[in-house]
Amino acid sequence: MSSSTRVVVVAVALTVVATFYSLNELHRLTIEHHENDQTKFVGETENRKILIDSTPTEVVKVSAKPQVTNSGGSPSSSSPAVATAAPVTTAAPATKASSGASSLLGSGDHKCYTYEHTELWGDVVAWGTLNKKNSAGECCQACLDYKPANPDDPACNVWVFCGDENKCGGQYQQCWLKHLAHPEASKPARQGPAVFWTSGTIGVDINADPGAEAVKTGAPRMFHTITSAQGAAVHWQVRIHYYWWKKRKAECEKAGHCEMGGFTRLLHSGSADDLMDELPTVVVDPLPQSMVEHSWYVVLNRPYAFVQWTQKVKIPELYVLMSEPDHIFLRPMPNFMRGNAPAAFPFFYIEPAKAENVHITRKFTGNISQKQLEEIAPIGNSPTFMTFDDMKRVMPTWMNVSIAVFKDQEANSVWGWVQEMYGFTIAAWLNGIKHIDLFLHMMAQPPWDQEMKMANGKPFYILHYTYGMDYKLTGEFTPGKFGEWRFDKRTYGARPPPRHLGDPPKNMHNDLVRALINSINEATAALPCWDQYAETGKVLYECEDMKTLADPRFKRDGKAIA
Repeated sequence: MSSSTRVVVVAVALTVVATFYSLNELHRLTIEHHENDQTKFVGETENRKILIDSTPTEVVKVSAKPQVTNSGGSPSSSSPAVATAAPVTTAAPATKASSGASSLLGSGDHKCYTYEHTELWGDVVAWGTLNKKNSAGECCQACLDYKPANPDDPACNVWVFCGDENKCGGQYQQCWLKHLAHPEASKPARQGPAVFWTSGTIGVDINADPGAEAVKTGAPRMFHTITSAQGAAVHWQVRIHYYWWKKRKAECEKAGHCEMGGFTRLLHSGSADDLMDELPTVVVDPLPQSMVEHSWYVVLNRPYAFVQWTQKVKIPELYVLMSEPDHIFLRPMPNFMRGNAPAAFPFFYIEPAKAENVHITRKFTGNISQKQLEEIAPIGNSPTFMTFDDMKRVMPTWMNVSIAVFKDQEANSVWGWVQEMYGFTIAAWLNGIKHIDLFLHMMAQPPWDQEMKMANGKPFYILHYTYGMDYKLTGEFTPGKFGEWRFDKRTYGARPPPRHLGDPPKNMHNDLVRALINSINEATAALPCWDQYAETGKVLYECEDMKTLADPRFKRDGKAIA
């Protein structure tokens, strides 16, 4: 890697760190409030069957029948990947990608896909300067044929080839063999007409698009959307979330072959609230504090909530999408699953196989190999599609592993606010789910993502507004520094945002940030009595809005039409 490339990589890394100030603050609180009792939930975690099979009676026993309302029947520029850079001398801005991958060699899990004008990340296993080939096909075959010296060493599953003599210069015919745990989870290092590298992957097509590939014949593969929620900070978010789910479901049904089924808000506070008439809701209990004191980490209630839901509720759909209140549906959602394998969005900061995390991960999996560690997907529970049957198996393990992680001082400290995300993906692996399809275009995360589509043309389906968005009035992005214009959901932790949030600066070039503000404004304009709600935090259905309310989804008595 040239010095200029190193500078770019380091600069991007520092920018990412700086902009995680909100998440880092939560992580700091995690450490600050950690309890002195650090006893393990299980003794020797090498016997990982304990984590799978044991369900502490005090925890898993449901103290009351869940309260149910209408179940809603018939609903590089961003998130930079942390990886080794490819051997390229200069960087070029990403532009529109080539049109998809084509198979070169092999079949099944050993099929080789190729991408022109693309440079992929990966840890080098064979240097291109010493490994020259005559064609991309030969480079692909070299990757297929590569045998590591040690069975535990990484195999080749990514290759990068330079085949244009005029453009490649001294790098002509170089064939770099690489290894990347999940190639489909990382955006290309560079992509577009100005990139003269051709890259390839083994066994996985990074351009796969279930939405475009969905078979429009036969019965739709219906899925149920379930969104877990608790507390004032997400109270207003889930109203906006459900507004957009309903709107996209209506569009989906109008278009035909819609796979969006029912909707449930999983409220794990233990008591009904003032949204019961507006949102299809199941109320379940929070994790008992007598089991583990976690008042500062309410997220630990989530796994237990899903345990209760899968035990007590029957749904007509075979598949489930786990979602969250700060998700806005940008378009009708297809079922991303291919067969019965789960499908999920990958998070670059969930790295169970990373060197500094390996010894922590093994506390909960046993002494597994590096290859097995890499089977653990870089995901959390949301957004994730899986079968309801798999959910019933995985949820108790998720609860047990999350409690074990929480009680382990090192795991709690290092994994911080995302520890239950690690708990979820480890639980899936412990239950034999060794393959999860990963799709970056399932979800956009502004301000890092900027356009409504990825560079390869695949559209985003969910907008996740978890990061602060800061800009100067001139439109310049100011990551890690409060901007003259800003939006951060944490600003509205105690009270909902007002109607008519101010537009981003005119010269701010981030379509997703603009789409977010427009989406919030549309929902708050349509939902009744929002002005009073923003002032008090209390839901009302009796106000002047009701006389002229255009949204047909509310009756004149204020109650929602499910």
